[in-house]
Amino acid sequence: MMAVTATPTIATSFKGYIVLIIDDNPTNLGVVVDYLEESGLKIITAKNGEMGHKRAQFAKPDIILLDVMMPGIDGFETCLRLKADDTTKEIPVIFMTALDNTEDKVKGFEMGGVDYVTKPIQHEEVLARLTTHLSIRNLTKSLNVKIEELTQTHQELTKNVADLKQTRQELVQSEKMASLGRLVAGFAHELNTPLGVVVGSASLLQLEAQKINHLMEQEEVEEDELLSAIKNIDEGANLTLSNIKRAAHLVSSFKRTAVDQTSDEVRSFQVHEVINDTITTLHNRFKNTHIEIQVDCPNELKVVSLPGALEQILTNLLMNSLIHGFDEGQNAGSINLNVQLDGDHLHIEYSDTGKGIAQENLGKIFEPFFTTHRAHGGSGLGMYICYNIITTQLQGTITAESTLGKGVVFQIDYPIALIADEKINNK
Repeated sequence: MMAVTATPTIATSFKGYIVLIIDDNPTNLGVVVDYLEESGLKIITAKNGEMGHKRAQFAKPDIILLDVMMPGIDGFETCLRLKADDTTKEIPVIFMTALDNTEDKVKGFEMGGVDYVTKPIQHEEVLARLTTHLSIRNLTKSLNVKIEELTQTHQELTKNVADLKQTRQELVQSEKMASLGRLVAGFAHELNTPLGVVVGSASLLQLEAQKINHLMEQEEVEEDELLSAIKNIDEGANLTLSNIKRAAHLVSSFKRTAVDQTSDEVRSFQVHEVINDTITTLHNRFKNTHIEIQVDCPNELKVVSLPGALEQILTNLLMNSLIHGFDEGQNAGSINLNVQLDGDHLHIEYSDTGKGIAQENLGKIFEPFFTTHRAHGGSGLGMYICYNIITTQLQGTITAESTLGKGVVFQIDYPIALIADEKINNK
């Protein structure tokens, strides 16, 4: 028989917790049940291992007191079954036993037990051990909830990052299409001029040819009149030829730029040529302004990189200067492009003499959707896309400096391969 002592008070937070006692001795059950129920715990009992396993599956107790020596399956086997069952494996098991040798205790821990209570049982010891392991279980449950919440948060963040990457790619692709649209519109307008001259010149050539035919049909031909007609044909032919060459140059420039801006292909290119092509595509936007574009770039500088990315960057910077720096081209000023080779990096200094950027806005210009021109249709994506292309696609850097009323300076730096290096690597 176990001695009955005064009942201590269990922590209020554990009142109502369920304890399953599996013991074949009714006397032990009666005394322990009374004592623990007075402490605020809810007790359910079972007289053998099979019944205890079933009740654990059904009631899902918070902790189990398990007698080792029982008829049928003993406590060790019962614990093994409880730990093999997904519905009961997380429930802590405290063995109750008169066995005090080390081998039996080690075996109990190997079966999945968390503690031992030695018979004859002391009520204070049982309650203390239950309190300890219920606290541990309570903390474990809270920790598991936090882990689950953190896992869910991590999954949501991972999804958000993936969505942001997808959105970024879509924005870049959208800007590519918008840039290509500007290119087509500018090309069509620029091509109209030489083609218009060619059509007009061809019409005059036809009239002069008809005039010569008419003169040749006469019995007497005025030499001066014939020479004048021939001179007009010669001048018209030269004018036609020069404008056809200009149109051919525009078509060639358009072809290069269109291919580059719709492709992420790395290729060798003349940096000066790409800059000139970009300026040509935007000529229609700048031609009626008093904005001068100056380029300082070595003609022989040839690199291996992404020409389409460079064209997009320059297009966005030029349009940013036109729209924001010079108020849609209403103000006069200059844009300066200085390109230098710094080891295996291409360094570009882009500056304008426009109205500049307020200091409170300077740190925000590379953020998506930030614009001070939204009332006039600005999307706030131009500089963000520049930043994204330079830092992500080209693995480079871009910084901005500005003083309000004195323009802006962008410093761009990204790695490239020189043609000489390319030849060495291909040997």
